[in-house]
Amino acid sequence: MRRLGLCVVALACLAIGAGTVGGVARADPSTSTTLTYHFTDCSGPAGTPTTFDAVKQPSESAALQLTSGSGTFVLIEAVDVATGATLFTTPGFVYNNLATITCSLIHPVTGQHVLITGFIAPVG
Repeated sequence: MRRLGLCVVALACLAIGAGTVGGVARADPSTSTTLTYHFTDCSGPAGTPTTFDAVKQPSESAALQLTSGSGTFVLIEAVDVATGATLFTTPGFVYNNLATITCSLIHPVTGQHVLITGFIAPVG
């Protein structure tokens, strides 16, 4: 009987521990924060701005709204400057034949220096 009691206590502890870990894993990130990204040293086709700012709403993925209201910056690839590692890339994009720009970015949350390649889609 004592052995059964110990098993029940052990299972209860595991259930509490799992609930705590599960609660942390399910926690939703803040949805009230808008991040501003400052892109610098941009290069690309004629007319590419050398710097610009864009904002990312928490519900958006790899598209950032230019603060000037003149378009959307769609991210295609990010490369960590320190390591050269590709952080993400959009497969098959090279076949789209869209003119891309590459900019330097210090991530506003992590402080990581990355090179971002993307394109600016006009409003409308």
